[in-house]
Amino acid sequence: MKESGGSEQRRRRRRWLCCVLCILVLVLLVVAAVVLALTVLKIREPTGELVSVTVSGVSPRVDLPALRVELNVTLDLAVRVHNRNYAAFAHAPGGRASLLYRGVQVGEADVAPGRIPARGSELLRLALAVEVDRIAAELGSLLSDVVAGAVAFDAVTRLPGRITFLGFIKRHAVATSDCHVVIGVSDLSVRSQYCTYKTNL
Repeated sequence: MKESGGSEQRRRRRRWLCCVLCILVLVLLVVAAVVLALTVLKIREPTGELVSVTVSGVSPRVDLPALRVELNVTLDLAVRVHNRNYAAFAHAPGGRASLLYRGVQVGEADVAPGRIPARGSELLRLALAVEVDRIAAELGSLLSDVVAGAVAFDAVTRLPGRITFLGFIKRHAVATSDCHVVIGVSDLSVRSQYCTYKTNL
């Protein structure tokens, strides 16, 4: 009788230990999931910087019946985008870059689809056709900026895409950057830039 009572106590103790171990493992799994969600799986905004600007083409055109001179300039921009996430970001077709001068859109370009690796960077090359005739109302300001030696503009880039975690967790995201850039006229160098970033899920 004593042996059967002792074995019953041992069985109860084993069951109790198994329950405690199972609860402990579950608590550890929940803690690990929370840590992953707050660190690795937390989506961060990609950042970017304008690396270089070059003028690749100037195409003046005279419209005789209307007595209007049109001057279109192509700016080749190199923009480095850095993915701060622990997951790859594949940007899909439909990405756009717009160039604004004093609030007026003066150029735009499509952004080719691509893939930015986790914690990596990609250099985007954009050919923006700047239509100078669109800023006819601001021509005096543009001329005074050129004479002063620096032209300020805003570059807005929108990249729709998908972030993939662990190869199977996929989330749609739209990364947007808005940069205020000052370009030197003499050497077409980037004098200063200030950017803000936003990612919509």
